[in-house]
Amino acid sequence: MSTLPIAGAGLPGLARGEAARGERLARLSGQFLRRLGADLRGVPRYVVRYTILVLAFFGLLSVWESQGDGPIPSPCLLRTLDPCHVSAPQCILEGVGDQARWQALAAALAILDQVHPAVASWVRQRREAGALVFSDEYCRGRDRQASLARYDHFRRRLILQRPLFSETDGEIAAVLCHEYRHSRQNFAKLMKCVLSFVTTAEGDRSILENDALLYEHEARLAIFGR
Repeated sequence: MSTLPIAGAGLPGLARGEAARGERLARLSGQFLRRLGADLRGVPRYVVRYTILVLAFFGLLSVWESQGDGPIPSPCLLRTLDPCHVSAPQCILEGVGDQARWQALAAALAILDQVHPAVASWVRQRREAGALVFSDEYCRGRDRQASLARYDHFRRRLILQRPLFSETDGEIAAVLCHEYRHSRQNFAKLMKCVLSFVTTAEGDRSILENDALLYEHEARLAIFGR
C-alpha cells in the first residue's frame, strides 16, 4: 500500500485558516473604520474650538498692543555741536577693544544729550547693565540698519556693529535713536512680527521697523536740520 500523501488532503485546514484570518482582518478593518468615522464626525467640533482659541489669542494680542509703547520723548534741535564729524573711524578695524569703542561713542552721546537726553541715558544704562555689546562682525546684508546696530528684544541688549564707527557722529546718534525706539515697543508688536514669519517666508518686519524709522527720521531732522 502506498504511503504517499493524498493531494489536496490539507486544503480544508488551509481554507479554514485563511477564512479565520479574513474574518479577523475584516473585524479589525471595521473597528478602524468606526473609529475613523467617529474622529471625522468630531472634526467640525475641533475646528470650531481651535478657531475660537486662535481668534481669542489674536484678540488679546490686539488689546495688549492697544496699550501703546513706552514713553517716547520728542527731539530738540541740536544747538552747538558738529553732527558731520567722524570721531573714531579707527574703531571700524577688527579687534578694537570695547573700552575704545565706548569712548568713541562720546561725541554721539554728547549730541544726544542735547537732542534726546532720554536716548543718551538709555545707552549709558545699557553700558552699566552689561547689555551694550560691541560686535566685531561686519554685516553686508540688504538691511543697512541691521549692519550698523540692532536691539535684541528678548535679551534687552543693544548690539553695535563695527561699521557703525565709519558714520558721522550725527548719524550714529540717529541710529541709536532708532534702536531706542525698538526698546520701547510693546511686546505684543514683537509677537505679531514673529507670527508673520509663520505665514510668509520673509515675514513682515514693517510691524516693528515703521515706528523706528519714523522716529529715526525725526531725530535726523533735529540733528542735521534736514
